Amino acid sequence: MDKRLKIAMISPGTFPIAGRKSSSIEMLMLKLANLFQNEADVFIFGKRFRKQPEIETKGSITYYRYYSSKDKTYMNQSIEHLQEIQPDIIHIENRPRFARDVRLALPKAKIVLALQSTLFMSRPHIGKEELVTCLESVDAIIVNSHFLKNHMIKETLCSAAKITVNHLGVDIEKFQPKWHQEQKEKADLLKKEWAVTDKKILLYAGRLVEIKGVHYILEAMPELIKVDPSIVLIIAGSSLSPTSENLAYEARLRDLAEKVKGHVIFDSFITHEVIHTWYQIADILLVPSAAEPFGLVNVEAMAVGTPVIGTNAGGIPEIIQHDKTGILIDPERVVQELTWQVLKLLSNPEKIMKMGVDSALHVRAHFTWEHTAQRQLALYRELLEKS
Repeated sequence: MDKRLKIAMISPGTFPIAGRKSSSIEMLMLKLANLFQNEADVFIFGKRFRKQPEIETKGSITYYRYYSSKDKTYMNQSIEHLQEIQPDIIHIENRPRFARDVRLALPKAKIVLALQSTLFMSRPHIGKEELVTCLESVDAIIVNSHFLKNHMIKETLCSAAKITVNHLGVDIEKFQPKWHQEQKEKADLLKKEWAVTDKKILLYAGRLVEIKGVHYILEAMPELIKVDPSIVLIIAGSSLSPTSENLAYEARLRDLAEKVKGHVIFDSFITHEVIHTWYQIADILLVPSAAEPFGLVNVEAMAVGTPVIGTNAGGIPEIIQHDKTGILIDPERVVQELTWQVLKLLSNPEKIMKMGVDSALHVRAHFTWEHTAQRQLALYRELLEKS
């Protein structure tokens, strides 16, 4: 029988863990930690938020949370406890500098750095030379797509052998197919609440920033409703960061929406507890992103049986099987192809249904959190065997 592991997981320390206001990173960490419990004792580190205990144990998971100050930073306090715990594996989420700091303090530790996007491996967050130094300090790097792995190799000349691709997963107990009666009833209530019963619903779920391409959908809307006036677009999300650039972009989106008034609904924040019902009311999820390293929304929508139209860019082609579980469109012709493909699909309900069934089956075969957790545990054990 394999030895029971001690795994420390270091969060970015930006959002609470656990809590309703956790970001996707914290939710990812919790999903994996819960699934690790049969084989490991897990120690999760995060910043302390109001009303959260400093140390808390639930099952085989222990949380360490800290207030930061100039004298005692989040990482300094984390390192003190890491030195006491002496974990077998130290897993660090999305912060290359944390990995370097931990290596200096625990030179013999097995350190794994997980990177979920290009954001924290580029300027203004970190320069290339410093990034390379940080990557050299870890034993292994986990990324969520082959696209991101290839990007890292190109930008940093990191060894391909050091980088493992581990696709993210979805909670299939929660994200159940929309044709199940209980799910259908909840979806019907949400449609009634938002007065979209008998409408054909397009959904965008994510941050409202230009790289996500939300404006392309709104630019396509006049032609879409000209052909089919029953179409409505629901935009669920916000920029998360109220910079002048982001505020200007949101204003631009609302100006575009005014041109098709009555056909666009904005809902700024939907918690992860209820997002599955929004996927279930949608006929199609739209993901017109210019650079999506993976895109968890893709597998979440597919899990409930909602096909995705997404750009043939980034990690999206690793998820969507073109014309089987969704549609891939040319990132250089987003408005034209999105318009054509939406109208084509909406005019063929039988194809939407078949594509939805194929999507739900594909997710259950390849993109569950159980798959993700087992692949990650296998990597941890492989690293320890090399000691």
